[in-house]
Amino acid sequence: MGELADRIDSMRVRASTPDGAITAELYDRSRLTLTFLQGWYDLCDDSDLERRLATLAQLLWVARTREYWRTFSDVAGETVTGEDTPVSSRDLDWREERDALVARGYSADGRIAVKAVGMRQWEVHISPGTVRALSEREFAEAAAQAAGELINDQLAKIAALSNKYYGYDR
Repeated sequence: MGELADRIDSMRVRASTPDGAITAELYDRSRLTLTFLQGWYDLCDDSDLERRLATLAQLLWVARTREYWRTFSDVAGETVTGEDTPVSSRDLDWREERDALVARGYSADGRIAVKAVGMRQWEVHISPGTVRALSEREFAEAAAQAAGELINDQLAKIAALSNKYYGYDR
């Protein structure tokens, strides 16, 4: 792998919900750890947790995107803050399709489902009764699995889209 790919693979980013109740760390491209403020998980319910995790996912992806461009800038030796301007209708079509991609991930037991449209609109669904059925650690592991699946689904769909438009994996 090249330097950029190696550094992207080793990026670590963190984000927390605005109230600090939940913190997530993303590393190794698609691995996630989730931690809760002490005692908070025992007091939450499924629907509150869904909303907070959707917000956290969005904040974590923003942090990941910022770190990606910072890393890209380091490797390029110049400040880069975003994508190049599309130069063809093919580029515009690729970007439009990318921004509409729906990525999904699920926990092994199916209790937790995550969905992202264009990695900008996030939804989390937690089956009723999950918070009471799973310990904090079990929930964190299941949520991490669903998030990892979503990221890998997104990466696979981006690769297929790049191959469709450019004949290679981007």
